[in-house]
Amino acid sequence: MTLQQSGMVIDRNSPVPLYYQLKQQMLEKIEKGEWKPGDSVPTEQELQQSYKLSRTTVRQALAEMVMEGRLTRQRGRGTFVAQPKFQHDPLRHRGIGQYLLEQGLMPGWKVLDERHIVAPAEIAARLHLPRHARVYCLQRLRLASDEPIGYLVSYVPEVLAEAIDRSALNKGGSTDYLKRLPQMGDHCIERSIEAVAAGEPEAKLLRVKRGTPMLSIERLIVARDGTPIEFLRARYRGDRMKYQINCS
Repeated sequence: MTLQQSGMVIDRNSPVPLYYQLKQQMLEKIEKGEWKPGDSVPTEQELQQSYKLSRTTVRQALAEMVMEGRLTRQRGRGTFVAQPKFQHDPLRHRGIGQYLLEQGLMPGWKVLDERHIVAPAEIAARLHLPRHARVYCLQRLRLASDEPIGYLVSYVPEVLAEAIDRSALNKGGSTDYLKRLPQMGDHCIERSIEAVAAGEPEAKLLRVKRGTPMLSIERLIVARDGTPIEFLRARYRGDRMKYQINCS
């Protein structure tokens, strides 16, 4: 038996699980633009009644779409089509800001704090500095059309900090403030990416719940002679960003 309503089809004779059919039909509506970001989707009860599906089947379809970042739930309001994730390919040597612009979002920054501090032991080690060496510490939020999507903390050896371009802290790419440093003329970048759960500080700053999946990115910029220039640790919202690497 095939049930069709509002352009969605459930084929009960198909070997494809019912929850997966429902999920794919809903994804198709999102991909075609019939359901736009921010639109509310039918409730569990409405989907059950319309397609004669069990509560378990409907819940599984919705839960997977929420987990994959295609839908978002708001307590007391319902379930909505999520904003699309922006993509970033670090191998193409283009800043995240360019990707945001291509997706119709306005890139921006908010400086939270900048100061000279005694480097924590881990940071001193990453920058090849002696214990108790001082560093310039910069904390910023990465914004997408005024929405905070990333929390970045950068550390620069104090001896290099005098050349920092403070006028670039609120604009451009994440390394633009370093462009005046002679060492940036010939450098390489080491980058690592892993999944983490949001802790209390970044959860509050990025307006998500503690424990929300995040992309943790660590970046070390090293001059060609081996001198570390900057160590950065960033946390990006997992529901708003994904890394896409194209190799040729």
